[in-house]
Amino acid sequence: MIWRFAFMLVLATAVPPTGLPATGVGRVVASTSSGSILYGMIACDPESEGADCHRYEQQRIDRRIHRVWIDAAMKTYGVTLTPEEKASVERNLAEARAAIERAAKRFHALAVAALRVRRGEDRAVVLADIEHEGIPARDFNWELAHVRTVRDAERAAAKDFVADGERGMREYQVRMHGLGHLSEIVKQRAIAGHVGFETAEERFWSEIARATDTRIIDPVFAMPGRKAILVNR
Repeated sequence: MIWRFAFMLVLATAVPPTGLPATGVGRVVASTSSGSILYGMIACDPESEGADCHRYEQQRIDRRIHRVWIDAAMKTYGVTLTPEEKASVERNLAEARAAIERAAKRFHALAVAALRVRRGEDRAVVLADIEHEGIPARDFNWELAHVRTVRDAERAAAKDFVADGERGMREYQVRMHGLGHLSEIVKQRAIAGHVGFETAEERFWSEIARATDTRIIDPVFAMPGRKAILVNR
């Protein structure tokens, strides 16, 4: 659903290392030149999804690292959008704005509810209030798990979710167009090197991975794939 998609765009940002705990929510699982990537930024319910939680987290890490690589590659090769592509980004953003605003309202309500609990209000009372707004207990529990202190909850409640959602959507659209330009670069490399597109792409992303100092810190996770990024857009 678009509200979850918009929220994941907001959440999936690199966070600089700050002496975080070694296990659980907040532990560093991967690192790039853009910052550290933390565990536990997905809405996964171990009771209903079980072992799939690890798979979902690996997918989130893959997507986050791929975004770092795409941004770095666009900068390295001076990729910019054409006027037509820029216009397309703005049209898509305009079409999505209403949905982003609905998602922002929902997540602001969650953040305010979590802040109420962290400030001492009865959890059951707060949960009943937001359930009347159509927000399930699962989403509320996830929010509480990620704002463990009053200060964390205050920061979350003060966020401009509309601005964050619009920024995330714009960045996503720009990357999608950027991948088209990067694909052409890799095609030319494949032709020049007399190799297949997959081989040329793997070499391309390997170079970017080294340039961005991409490392997996937590051994239970793996480095993301370096093929089909330019194909599975």
